[in-house]
Amino acid sequence: MSHIYAGINNIRVCLFYIILFQYTVIMKKLYLFLITITLLTSAPKTSIIFMIGDGMGPAYTTAYRYYKDDNTTHKITPTVFDTILKGMNSTYSHNSVITDSAAAATALASANKTDNGIIGLKDNHKEKIQTLLEVAKKYGYMTGLAATSTITHATPAAFIAKGGHPRNKEAEIAKDFFIKTPDGKLKFDLIMGGGEKYFAEAFADFNQTANEYGITLYRNGYMLEDIKQFPFMAFTSYDYPPFAIDEKKENKYRVAKMTERSLNLLEGKPFFLMVEGSQIDWCGHINDVACAMAEMDDFAQAVTHAKTYVDKHPNTLLLVTADHSTGGLAIGDMVSKNESKIEQAKTYTWYPEVIKKIKASSYVIAKALRESKDINMTFQTYTSITLEQDEYLQVKEAITNKEKVRVVVTDIINSRSHTGWSTLGHTAVDVQTFAYGEGSQKFKGFMDNTDIAKKLFEVLSNK
Repeated sequence: MSHIYAGINNIRVCLFYIILFQYTVIMKKLYLFLITITLLTSAPKTSIIFMIGDGMGPAYTTAYRYYKDDNTTHKITPTVFDTILKGMNSTYSHNSVITDSAAAATALASANKTDNGIIGLKDNHKEKIQTLLEVAKKYGYMTGLAATSTITHATPAAFIAKGGHPRNKEAEIAKDFFIKTPDGKLKFDLIMGGGEKYFAEAFADFNQTANEYGITLYRNGYMLEDIKQFPFMAFTSYDYPPFAIDEKKENKYRVAKMTERSLNLLEGKPFFLMVEGSQIDWCGHINDVACAMAEMDDFAQAVTHAKTYVDKHPNTLLLVTADHSTGGLAIGDMVSKNESKIEQAKTYTWYPEVIKKIKASSYVIAKALRESKDINMTFQTYTSITLEQDEYLQVKEAITNKEKVRVVVTDIINSRSHTGWSTLGHTAVDVQTFAYGEGSQKFKGFMDNTDIAKKLFEVLSNK
């Protein structure tokens, strides 16, 4: 009987070691699984700086390169845009090959096409969108919007408003800024831009509403260093801010100032920040090339600040694009017969040096001309252009009509600089995609504007 008991004990010992071995294997697998989960969930988040040059088609970045170049040499110096170019993207909307800002911004903010004039709906006009800003907030990011337009204007609005707002209903859009996410969070931590008037229209007592949501309001224009805490709304103007070319000297680079201050405030935290150079588009709509180049200069400085930030914070993606192109800008024309032989030898040319001397937008110049007693002197003061007799007569004939005289001003400047425009509206031309930093290779080549949003959603979800 003893040998039977011994056999049973041996079996028990064997079973014990088999069970122990299996337990060890299972525990190792569980340990590896937990380590993997920990790594995945604790992987550092990639911050995103999404910059949109409203209306900034390819001709604008090309013109800006020549505008900034030292024309005493035969070599053209690249700009910040040239250093981060990755590809092109199409911009058509659901109901037109030529988009407006509302449909384009909806595509860039949510990866959904919609009809022109509509914010926050999918193309079926029934389903609400989910925006990059909302998803960023869901994943624990700080979120912010900055623009040189009103903050309720089409592009910034598309990142926060939902439900199919007509783009011109800015007071209605303002109300959406205070609709919280499903888990009870405010959608934004940082807001910079114009348009406080629309929040004043939307709420009976805007100060009280902001206080109820724990939002600090700043109304000191571009004195952005005064900002100390989140969440906040910093209004740079009560209504629409002026053009960069018409701003006070210290405020001409306002996109750059907002970008730099936003990044300083957000440093050390994972964030999603959308910055819009809004008024490139507005200058294009009035065919004002000097106005457009001043806006491009501001936006380029803002992009440079962002690129420098990425260099210091490698776990950051900078994405820059346009929502569409405006005005059908054309750079250059044939040299006229009355120009010098040196100029005629070029056959074709463009004169950025003429544009660099313009001191104000066509609106400001036209106003000054209407109030002036000396058309020639006033025109020369603002443009450094000495009017020819036929040009003088055009101005004089139009002087009583503020819009007509403004158009004459732009026509003279465009003619002297050999700048062309095909429209006062938008065009269907593809726009450029610029990217730099973490994940920038995702944006190489040709894509649709909705693909940009899709890839940004991937970055936010760590895919």
